[in-house]
Amino acid sequence: MKTLRMTDRWVRTISVKTGREEFCDSVTPGLRLRVSARSHKWCVMTRRGGKQVRVQIGEFPEVGLAEARRRCAHVLDIKTQDGADGVVSTDEKLFPLMQTLCEDYVAQMKAKGQISFDAYHRALIRSENSFCNYMERALKRPARVVDVKQEHAVDWLRETHLRSPAHSRHCRAYLHAVFAWAIKANLDFMASASRKNYGITVNPVAGTPTGPKATPRHRVLTKTELKKIWDKLPDACDPRTAAAVRMVICMGGLRITEISGSKKDWYKDGWLCLPTTKNNREHHVPLTKHAQLQYQIALAVTNSQSEYLFPNTYDIRKPIDPTSLGKVARRLMSDFDLAPFQLKDLRRTFKTLLLDNEYVEEREIDIWHNHGQHSDVARKHYTWAEYKSVKQRVADRIDAFLDEVGI
Repeated sequence: MKTLRMTDRWVRTISVKTGREEFCDSVTPGLRLRVSARSHKWCVMTRRGGKQVRVQIGEFPEVGLAEARRRCAHVLDIKTQDGADGVVSTDEKLFPLMQTLCEDYVAQMKAKGQISFDAYHRALIRSENSFCNYMERALKRPARVVDVKQEHAVDWLRETHLRSPAHSRHCRAYLHAVFAWAIKANLDFMASASRKNYGITVNPVAGTPTGPKATPRHRVLTKTELKKIWDKLPDACDPRTAAAVRMVICMGGLRITEISGSKKDWYKDGWLCLPTTKNNREHHVPLTKHAQLQYQIALAVTNSQSEYLFPNTYDIRKPIDPTSLGKVARRLMSDFDLAPFQLKDLRRTFKTLLLDNEYVEEREIDIWHNHGQHSDVARKHYTWAEYKSVKQRVADRIDAFLDEVGI
């Protein structure tokens, strides 16, 4: 192996008749050019984990000498000989972008049927104040995964906390999960060798405080308030949003994201079949009679081309944004003299009112709501046939309760 001061002319003219030769650049230590009869390939020799490794950084003529030196400088985290910082490489095979990592994470969430994927996409990629947009403003260029330092994560979370303390807790969890997934992907020895390596071994969010837990809510709506919400919904929002909120009511307080993110093909033979839920389990529940009617109404008022029962207004490939449903509660409070409440209070409301009025037993409503601990206990006590029967009984009792309310 020869070491020499490479020049553009030398790189263009060097050739070998047989076999392969490797040359070292004396200007940028570590940079090598592998020359064969068919190709000229740039690589960098470096050490990782105590072992010497070869990193491919491109092929001549697509990557010239100057660019190869810059890429080598970044791989080795050194400066070029003239003292100027090397130009940041945009070669995604070497340095995946932060947005690419976030998109990959969201894509695998969506593939698994996790209905919270849109919240991740919004917080990390799509919104004006997303993490990817923050990083691009901070660096004045698209950020690579390896560019993200702990101070970046802290600064973004601080900005988010100033806008919304509650939302910042979610954003921290989102960002931590993405980096943890990237590190796990790098270490997964059972995965395909072609699997993308994001180039990090340390989670920059680790060590940041999770913040205090939200104060438990105790708000339970009355039957009168429930009826008033139902009646005033068409005046407070568009037909699609009203249909989504009414479906949450008709299904006895299932999680808002379970309804807002539901796809049309999840509604099968009178059942709603959720492929995954908050506790990472599938959950199947029969539609109440009120929900069956609401399902037909939803089909009539929403976009027929979307796979979602309640599609996003601006992009029918996505479900309705759950935060837009949350705004409905604020509008109802301001316009129709309702005491402060949040839509997620509907879940607690149904459990409380159904129990207080002796419509169901606690174990039954916990099965319906897919509460993790109680559902685990229930699975041990019921056969599948009994389990299915319990859910149908709860659906019937929810219908009876809604009839009593006047819905």
